[in-house]
Amino acid sequence: MLRLDDEVIARSSFLDTRLPVPLAQAKPLAVAAVASAKLPRAPVGWLFHTSFCASTLLARALHVPPHAVVLKEPLVLRRLADARKSGWPLDGLVEPTLGLLARPWHPGGAVVIKPTHVALNVAADLLAATPDSRGLVLTSALDDFLISNLKKPPDSQAKIPQLIERALRATRFAERLPAAAFAPPNVVCAAGVQWAAQREHVLDLVASVGAHRLRVMDASQLLGDVDGTVWKVVLWLQLAVPREVVAAHVAEVAARNAKELAVAYGPEQRAREANEVARHFSGVLAQARAWLDRHVLPAMRNDARTDPMRWEGGEPGDGEPDRGCLAANPTGVFVGGEPDRGCMKGVVPRGSPTRG
Repeated sequence: MLRLDDEVIARSSFLDTRLPVPLAQAKPLAVAAVASAKLPRAPVGWLFHTSFCASTLLARALHVPPHAVVLKEPLVLRRLADARKSGWPLDGLVEPTLGLLARPWHPGGAVVIKPTHVALNVAADLLAATPDSRGLVLTSALDDFLISNLKKPPDSQAKIPQLIERALRATRFAERLPAAAFAPPNVVCAAGVQWAAQREHVLDLVASVGAHRLRVMDASQLLGDVDGTVWKVVLWLQLAVPREVVAAHVAEVAARNAKELAVAYGPEQRAREANEVARHFSGVLAQARAWLDRHVLPAMRNDARTDPMRWEGGEPGDGEPDRGCLAANPTGVFVGGEPDRGCMKGVVPRGSPTRG
């Protein structure tokens, strides 16, 4: 264990070996000791994501001590995800882990936990271990994901095959893919396979957990209205943060690079950069989309391909949408202000038009 403070948590994009603290001084703590301890627990919210979707921006916007502290990508959750991928049992590990992560930082304050994107394979376990919590999965559209990968350095792009393998292990999507999909001709096509496998995983996750506890949002909604969307997330995660506090904090963080706080940056600049990358690599992107259209996207379920804002909702057990809920919230995700409490019951993805 190692003592950290709000400033370190706020400044750090990742709570792992990159933390600017003397990690060599950390003291080991036995799992059994944590499991038997009577630890206080704060209200918990979950921020899951599929990478390259402005999740660090959203995490920073939700970090408003003393009302809420956001833990960004704790290494211990990556290790649980690695264990699950390797087929190791997690018995006796999840509860003690959350016992430590969910400790309150301030009296009455909440803790929002943002796992690494590869920890989607333990998301259901994390939600089950915190039964009063709600979660959000932040994702992005295919073209946005491809462009984001093109902006990354070669060492990041080199990890894509491993990420594909991890995502495919968590679903049965591989069973529907043709042989050609397992041999993408370039890194952009490979990124498209990763995107598809992750979206399939998210669809399975929401179906298993239920949208009364887990919702999905596209990054474009966040970037199109950072202040308004962050407020909707605050309400959904049931964080007791005053509206004016959220507005003031969002105005500050939305004007900075989420991973390099000293650099001025905002949604407009992000959009300009994305457009420049799209123009520069227009041929590569067009070829990748053609390959994905032929070998990958046809194997996806309609909802996994579609913008989450177009998903419909249904009552549990009957498979039919609640028309009253759909009239107020046809997406089953976020519309307007505070989510309709009467529409929270068992909303699950249903079929919808192809390709959004």
